[in-house]
Amino acid sequence: MKKQPSKPNSKIETPEKLVIKDEYDLKEIFHSSGDVFFQSSLYRDESPIKVTLIGCEGLVDTELLNNLVFERLTLFFRKHPKGKLTINDIKDSLYLPQLADINTKEELFADIYSGKLLIYFEGYDYLVSINIANRPQRSPEETTTEVTIKGPRDNFIEDLSINVALIRKRMRTNSLSVKYFEVGRRTLTKVALLYMDDISDPEMVQTVAKRIEAIDIDGIYGGNQFMELIDEQPSFLFPRHDYSGKPDFAVQCLLKGRLLILIDGVAYTMITPINLFIVLKTSEDHEYTSIYASFERALRLFGIFVAALLPGFWVALTTFHQDQLPMILLATVVESRRGLPLPTSLEAITMVIVFEVFKEAGMRLPTSVGPTLSVLGALIIGDAAIRSGLTSPAMLVVIAGSAVATYTLVNQSINGVISLIRLLAIISASFLGLFAFMLLALFLCAYVSNIRILGVPYMEVTANLSLSNIVKTLFQIPPSLDKKRPSIFSSKDPTRKGDDEQQ
Repeated sequence: MKKQPSKPNSKIETPEKLVIKDEYDLKEIFHSSGDVFFQSSLYRDESPIKVTLIGCEGLVDTELLNNLVFERLTLFFRKHPKGKLTINDIKDSLYLPQLADINTKEELFADIYSGKLLIYFEGYDYLVSINIANRPQRSPEETTTEVTIKGPRDNFIEDLSINVALIRKRMRTNSLSVKYFEVGRRTLTKVALLYMDDISDPEMVQTVAKRIEAIDIDGIYGGNQFMELIDEQPSFLFPRHDYSGKPDFAVQCLLKGRLLILIDGVAYTMITPINLFIVLKTSEDHEYTSIYASFERALRLFGIFVAALLPGFWVALTTFHQDQLPMILLATVVESRRGLPLPTSLEAITMVIVFEVFKEAGMRLPTSVGPTLSVLGALIIGDAAIRSGLTSPAMLVVIAGSAVATYTLVNQSINGVISLIRLLAIISASFLGLFAFMLLALFLCAYVSNIRILGVPYMEVTANLSLSNIVKTLFQIPPSLDKKRPSIFSSKDPTRKGDDEQQ
């Protein structure tokens, strides 16, 4: 396992030699940790040896402790009934899982707080650790962040080893490479970098590995926090990485040349590099026919434009460009706005904020009542707002349609971006109408086109403008015709399917 390089100005990272004279020295080290237990026993009739077991409650498998450890210790001392013990005797004859000696305080803390059991032989100053950890975890049940209709229902959990195993069971090949790191001076969080050795760009892999090793921070407690630490530029508006709680989608990303980052304690995988159009794809697209999956992607793309730009476009038309509306629609809009206290722009902003409040409330409330309460609340308040003359029916329909369109997207990070763009579009359109609206759209296109993630353009279509690239990006190609990997990732192996003659 790769260790974080030590820095001379960091006293925490400097290895400190472990000096222990007796059991009381160990108790003094853990005097402030009430969840660390000590259990001592005497072995051998001739020249008795006191053996102390040290572990952390809730992290050690008590069944293995009671049934395996004591039995193996008894057998060990039967083989060595007298004489002096050496560390080699312990390593060679004490048959316990992953037995290793401990020499520094950093190793001591890392082992005991990861669930390992420490065994101290008093009088010899031998301290070893064995791995009988049983950390709290849940089963890989269906994820709540991504709805599954037809595909696999297992899900990443908060345990790193299980998450790696969920991917490994789907990829029985030696080309799947896994690199482990420890990040965080205090948390010592385990991080895994996964990639296909014969597909992924070696320079990309090396760049990400160096950035992970260069992280110098107290602790890692979230996936987005970690990804911002390794990004070459801060994420201003659009997300620079994707995430997924589904192992099958993670495998799809690996086979395209992308990299996965799994973090211990995080129940999803981070995916890099990405482009804007990955938000149009779901893990279940390959479970349906290419025509239907392409139709769904087109709906999601349409949903992005409706969610982000429709309210601003409507404000621009009804405020500055009423002559562009059909006469019947214009008459309806004018009639519905009679007696309203707020101008169109403030009315739109108010309704957007109200819908965002309901969406946030529905997410934070318990799942049994959250969706129901948010829907009923929106209906009741929307009807009351129209009856009381606070908003017009047309404005309510436009804002509600844009809010519903955001739910066509899978990535919640891009949903937040869409909400911000929606507000910016309304504010810009309220000043200069369609002119400011188009300026904002051009600015967003220019900004997105200049984003690079590990050398990969965020707008992949504009970077490699060709008919085949546009078709592959926006539509799902039938598996029989999809023979090439995305060229934008500079993969070692550009082909994913052999010729028909070889099949």
